[in-house]
Amino acid sequence: MGTEKIDSSQFFIVSLLYTLGSAIIFIPHIVIKHAQQNAWIASLLALAIGLLPLCLYFKMNQRFPNNTFIQILEATFGKIGGKIVGFITITGFHLYLTVMTFRDFGDFVFIHLLPETPLHVILILLVIVVTYATKEGLEVIARVGQILVPIVIFLFLLSCVLLLENSDKNNLLPLLDDGWKPVIRATIPNIGFPFLEAFVLLILFSYVKPREKLDKSMFLGVAIGGFMIVIAVTFSLLVFGVEYSSAKIYVPYLLGAEINIANVIQRIEVIIASIWIVSIFIKICILFLTTVMGIQQLFNSSNYRIYVLPLALLIIPLSMMVMPNMSYWAIIENLWPFYAALFAVCLPVVVLIVSSFKRKQGKIT
Repeated sequence: MGTEKIDSSQFFIVSLLYTLGSAIIFIPHIVIKHAQQNAWIASLLALAIGLLPLCLYFKMNQRFPNNTFIQILEATFGKIGGKIVGFITITGFHLYLTVMTFRDFGDFVFIHLLPETPLHVILILLVIVVTYATKEGLEVIARVGQILVPIVIFLFLLSCVLLLENSDKNNLLPLLDDGWKPVIRATIPNIGFPFLEAFVLLILFSYVKPREKLDKSMFLGVAIGGFMIVIAVTFSLLVFGVEYSSAKIYVPYLLGAEINIANVIQRIEVIIASIWIVSIFIKICILFLTTVMGIQQLFNSSNYRIYVLPLALLIIPLSMMVMPNMSYWAIIENLWPFYAALFAVCLPVVVLIVSSFKRKQGKIT
């Protein structure tokens, strides 16, 4: 496994920024589209439900305190069965999510920041930076997060304060006029994205020291990140209302254009973009890192870094193949929560049930 390690405070920061990731810029549009003025309720409900799967991961950590992710699967399903389940999980969840998040970043930068730059050039530059960060390792990524997270939180709070003047509380009314059905409909994609994606962080458990303290760190990181997303949804409604927010994909980014201080400080979308770029960069690094770590564990390699370059060469063609254009987001939005639940909920449940049965038989100590 190597000698890399991070402490519980660093794992908290990794969990926080990973949860914010691309969700803080994408989720408001999706939730508002379905729940309209009640989107903030749907987002709060998604936060409450989305934290529940973490209990499964913490239980797995308690049951297998000295095992890596793949070792847990091997102890549960047998040597060969564990390898097969591990391979399906690493490729079907970790790699697929890495590819999607890469494409998220590329599309946003292409549409709003560098429209004259070809998409593949943006993706190539991102791959170079992420490859370098991954080769530097988990400790370096976590330290970068420690440096950047105070800036992210400050800019986020500053944006909220500056947007208060443009807010209209009437945009949150009427309350539940169509009942709970639209709220529940909006909650489903919000649970899948980003809360079920926290399953990826299981691979990092064996790198957190002391490992027994990671539960609180991860829970707080995901909870605070999730609550920041709730705030982003709420301010999107307060400032823009339902019609505009449901029509624009990158609503929180556009909030920056509404900030105007004495006609001197205005159109500071860069603040919103900075929050998003920092969080999604850390998320992409963690996804990339956990994917190569998973491959390392599958093949019992001494170092995950030997897989970084091959994966980097695959990412761009895969991102173009999996998501040829942004219209595919409509399909992914509807299917992802259920697909993600197979790995993030069903697999941990099966692991806990089977391992409990084997423990009773004395096959697992």
